[in-house]
Amino acid sequence: MIPAYVLVEGIQALPSLPESVARLTPLLRDERASSGRFEQAVRSDPAITANLLKAANSAYFSGNAPVSTVREAVARIGLRRVYEVAVSTSFRQTLPRRLPGYGLNGSDFWLHCTATALFAEALAVRGNHRCADIAYIAGLLHDAGKLIIGGFLAVEVPEANWWTFGTDEGERQLLGSSHCDVGKEIARKWNLPLQVEQACRWHHEPGRALTEEQIELASVVHAADALAYRAGFPGGSSDGPDLDPAVALRLGLTPESLDRLIEEKKEEILHLGEVSSPS
Repeated sequence: MIPAYVLVEGIQALPSLPESVARLTPLLRDERASSGRFEQAVRSDPAITANLLKAANSAYFSGNAPVSTVREAVARIGLRRVYEVAVSTSFRQTLPRRLPGYGLNGSDFWLHCTATALFAEALAVRGNHRCADIAYIAGLLHDAGKLIIGGFLAVEVPEANWWTFGTDEGERQLLGSSHCDVGKEIARKWNLPLQVEQACRWHHEPGRALTEEQIELASVVHAADALAYRAGFPGGSSDGPDLDPAVALRLGLTPESLDRLIEEKKEEILHLGEVSSPS
């Protein structure tokens, strides 16, 4: 078993989210925040600026004329999507080329994160849930713990056994912690809302979150995670989580509604995954 302090050192070694993202977080919850304040928060970050312009000029968002400034990009894609592109860009920069221990390369893992984020946002908005404003970020970062756990799995377990150990139970058996445990600590390091911490920790067991609000978000992320696997965007070498019937009942989900959502979101998943990838 890996000593706990070694995992902690791995978390501490991760870079912090950029200051531009920290400035955007409170703006998203401020109904009086102007688009100018969003523009001011991100324009000093070259990577985020580049991806905002890339998004605004993509076929998905394209208008009658090309966009050449951050102000125009903010106006075209909207304030919430500005925040999502900013966090996505920053998180994408932390990903390795390969995610050892889970049998994934960085691009495939990124698509899983993007798919989970978009499904979580859609489920929260359509269900009129209180967590709609942070569902995307919680979905995007739900598996962040795999950034740390994967490296230890690759060292401790032969590749042929990744299928067995790339689960919560296997991770805890081998390392004493799962990617859910570590993901919570990463969310805390990045000063994300407590609900996001709890969603990272309990997205495989939503009913164990601490409050009703946290259970709601963890349930949304759990369903979105299962949807991402079902849509062909896996987050590991195992089959992925089955949708908990209690969560499906809580969120009012049916097999038909899930299939419709997958069809609606597939193009957007591929689009946003490309937009937020390195140029």
